[in-house]
Amino acid sequence: MDRRSSTTLISSIAIFISGYTPLFLIMIIKDIQTISWCIYTLPSTFLNVNQLKLPIGLVFKNVNIVCGLLIIALLSLSMLWFVLKNITKKPFDIIIIKAKSRSSEVVNYTIPYMISFVAFDLSKWQDLLSLMLFLSILCLLSIRSQSIFINPILAALGYGLYDVTYKENSNEKECVMLSIKDLAVGDAVKYKKLNNYMGIIHK
Repeated sequence: MDRRSSTTLISSIAIFISGYTPLFLIMIIKDIQTISWCIYTLPSTFLNVNQLKLPIGLVFKNVNIVCGLLIIALLSLSMLWFVLKNITKKPFDIIIIKAKSRSSEVVNYTIPYMISFVAFDLSKWQDLLSLMLFLSILCLLSIRSQSIFINPILAALGYGLYDVTYKENSNEKECVMLSIKDLAVGDAVKYKKLNNYMGIIHK
C-alpha cells in the first residue's frame, strides 16, 4: 500500500492561510476609507420610508494591499477546496476503537485575530512585515506539530478533528483524524493517510 504523504508543503501552507481568510477580511473592512451610496426615491411611501440608500462602491486607503489580501485569500480557499476534493481517493477500511474530539482547539485561532483590533496600519511596511513574520512562524509551528487542520474554515464546513485509535488489517494504530461526521467506537469507516500523524475520514 502506498503510504506516502498526501499533502505537500505548498498545499499545507495554503490550508494554513485559508484559516486566516476571516482575519484578512477584517483588515480589508478596516481599510475602507469611504462608501459611495446610491439614493433611490420610492414611488410611494412605505412604512414612513420614501428613499432607499444603497452602497454601490468602496474606496480603500491601500488598494494594492487589499487586492493582494483578496488574491491570497481566494487562492488559499481554492487550494483548500482542491485538497478536500482529491485527498480521499483510494481510502483504506478501518474500525474505530477510541475517538476523542480535538475540535475545541480551533479557539487557538482567535489569538492572532486580536491583531486586527489594535493599531494595525496596512500602509506601514513595518506592520505588514511584522504580520508576515508572525504568520510564518505560526505556519511553521502548525506544519511541524501536524495541526494545520485545526482551522476555523474547516470547522465552519462541519469538519471535526479527533484523536483516534483504530484497527486496520488487524493492526491497532493511532492517528489524528479529520472527519465531517462524528466518530464513535465501533464505526467502520474509510480513511486516507495524509502523513505519519494525520488522516482524513472519507465521506
